[in-house]
Amino acid sequence: MSDATDTLAQPPNTGYGLDDLRAFSEENRLGDIDRERLLATSPYIIGQFLSRRDVDEIRTVLRPMPEDFVGHVLSEMDAEDAAEVLEAMREKRAATVLEGLDLDDSADIVAELDEADQKRLLDRLDPETAATVRELIEYPTDSAGGIMTPEVATVTPEMTVIQAVRHIQKLHDELEHIYYIYVTDEEKHLLGIVSMRDLVMAQPENKIGDIMTTELHGVVPVTMDQEDVANEMAQHNYHALPVVDEDNHLLGIVTDDDIIDVIQEEATEDFQKFMGAGGDETVNDPIGKTVVRRSPWLMLNLVSAFFAGGVIAMFEHQIQELTILAVCMPIVASLGGNTGGQSLAVVIRSLALGDIHTGEDRAVCLREGIKGMLNGIFIGLIAALVILAFTHRLDIAGVVFVAMLLSMSYAGTVGAFIPIILKKFGLDPAQSSQMFLTASTDIIGFAIFLGLGTWLLL
Repeated sequence: MSDATDTLAQPPNTGYGLDDLRAFSEENRLGDIDRERLLATSPYIIGQFLSRRDVDEIRTVLRPMPEDFVGHVLSEMDAEDAAEVLEAMREKRAATVLEGLDLDDSADIVAELDEADQKRLLDRLDPETAATVRELIEYPTDSAGGIMTPEVATVTPEMTVIQAVRHIQKLHDELEHIYYIYVTDEEKHLLGIVSMRDLVMAQPENKIGDIMTTELHGVVPVTMDQEDVANEMAQHNYHALPVVDEDNHLLGIVTDDDIIDVIQEEATEDFQKFMGAGGDETVNDPIGKTVVRRSPWLMLNLVSAFFAGGVIAMFEHQIQELTILAVCMPIVASLGGNTGGQSLAVVIRSLALGDIHTGEDRAVCLREGIKGMLNGIFIGLIAALVILAFTHRLDIAGVVFVAMLLSMSYAGTVGAFIPIILKKFGLDPAQSSQMFLTASTDIIGFAIFLGLGTWLLL
């Protein structure tokens, strides 16, 4: 951890590191942070430092900073945290900060305010800006409309190349992203696209309508889920995708930096849902809220555990007669669960990437079942040899081998089936798939092993 005094002795143009800022906080010396050096610090680092901190601490750091710099920092913070900071500002300063933000970032932050604060701040903005922000916050946050940038470089097909170039030059200071030039009519219907390369290489007197591409790929509806938008961008390798409504009006673009945030968000969300936690849950969420969100899935887990225990209870006398069954039982169940988990992870990822197409469901389940079977032969044989070495009983080793072969084949199949069936019912394939899988493999694995043991050994 860096010492704050040492940090201040460094050249003021290098900017602070995250540990440097944390050192100031731990020493209660936030007021000693050098303004010029903070201005040279990445807004991302400052945003990381300020996230989840007390509003008074945040105000101490940001109060000496100009509004445009504050806006850059807020755009790097969690929208909920940024909204709290905005609420604590004077109304005039808060409105100025919002005016300086990209419209999509403004919408993300404003959406986290309560209705009264939204109205209060938006009424202070330029009417056109306020109207756009109001439109943006109406879209679901996880849709193309929720992540798009409404500021787009557009030209009309009647323009000449030189007219279009001069038009784009005027827009340069207003627009953050100009990857492609979109061609629209007067009603903003999307007609075509012109790349910057095509624009530069064309003759000045050429009409835009003559050089534009009308065969458009990667056009996404405003209601498309953000994960599907990310897949669309990955498929076409574009820097931006146009977003349209049902009447083909161009509403905005989704850029590659938006997609990076989506990918990070979706990856962490799916991992948490996989284990029954909330998709947007963090370690700093209120304890009561977290308990309420997790407990239904734990209740489901409890019910499945009772079912698995019920299967074991059915073979209580057999286990008492042959205690080796109790020793081998968790081995069979564990390998089945892990086999299913491998299939589950691969299939969920394939569904997310769009690698599983219509009509391939049965084939995918069959392939994963075969993989489980082949692993069951290999791993089951090793387990059987170990059991044989310890017990010197070929019949027990044979039961372990057959039980592992059957349970791992089943686990591979059901590990693929669970996310596919959840997807068919319009549910998130990642949502607690692991719990459904564990319940299924435990119950079936115990039944297979104890049933075979009863039949063949007793």
